[in-house]
Amino acid sequence: MNLIDDIHIRRLDLTLLIVFEMLLKKRSMSAVAAEMGLTQSAVSHAVGRLRSVFGDPLLVRKGAGVAPTVRALLLGPPLADALAGIRGAVQIGRQFDPGTAARRFAVAAPDTVVATLAQAVLAELAQAAPHCLIMFRTFSHESALAAVVAGEVDIAVGVFADTPKETVGRSIAYETFRVVSRRDHPRITGVLDLDTYCSLDHMLVSHDRDARGMIDTVLGGLGRQRRVAAVMPQMLVAFAAASQSNAIITAPLSACLYAASLFPVTLHEPPMAIPGFELTLLRHRDGLADPAITWLAELVAKAFLSEPANSRH
Repeated sequence: MNLIDDIHIRRLDLTLLIVFEMLLKKRSMSAVAAEMGLTQSAVSHAVGRLRSVFGDPLLVRKGAGVAPTVRALLLGPPLADALAGIRGAVQIGRQFDPGTAARRFAVAAPDTVVATLAQAVLAELAQAAPHCLIMFRTFSHESALAAVVAGEVDIAVGVFADTPKETVGRSIAYETFRVVSRRDHPRITGVLDLDTYCSLDHMLVSHDRDARGMIDTVLGGLGRQRRVAAVMPQMLVAFAAASQSNAIITAPLSACLYAASLFPVTLHEPPMAIPGFELTLLRHRDGLADPAITWLAELVAKAFLSEPANSRH
């Protein structure tokens, strides 16, 4: 089956696919011929080759134009995606014009980072790059780093302690921590003290099987411990659960502020000193020559800077 597919693919060329893409849009061979600078017989010949490759009429006469078959309509989106990818690849290393480019980007980041960035990023895309698409993907920090190295994502935002030589990192924010509880928590009155903190059930967000995090290390240094009652796959899920239970969660400040805008929760200062951390934007060294990825990196960094001034201390 693969051999047959390869034989058919070798009979295709980009001109055929572009003709097909334009016919799906214009539904007229003469209009496509005029726009592409071809004769109408050349367009008809291209359609004949397409029919032979795909084993389907694809386009049938309808009045003065043509109408796509069911198979043609199904082929349209994936072939358009393939052409968009080729067009984007051709532009790599060249000047990037976001206003006209049709580029698909991939960004890996924690779910709360995606949520807090989405508003600014989507607004900028709508205005400056209306034909581009950003695919956000949520990974653990380790998996995000591996995705950058493998070229599966263009950039990643997260905490990357040790970055391989294939990547380049840039600090874009400094995070501190807060504790999130349900609003009017029955056990928390006034300032949250260490005894109360340790006696409550905690939630931990982790992609690992080990139900321990940095907070447990900090508490261990004080000769204290906490009970982790649940390990959650994502921050937003944990915040939603905290708003409806007596369990608490200790999380980065920006994520806590975002949670407070969505759920009935209260933010508390941690009852012990927790080291902050740098949030890093990571990209592959090979992408440094690609102005499109540089534009994307600046867009994400700008979105962080556009957050409210009190969101990061």
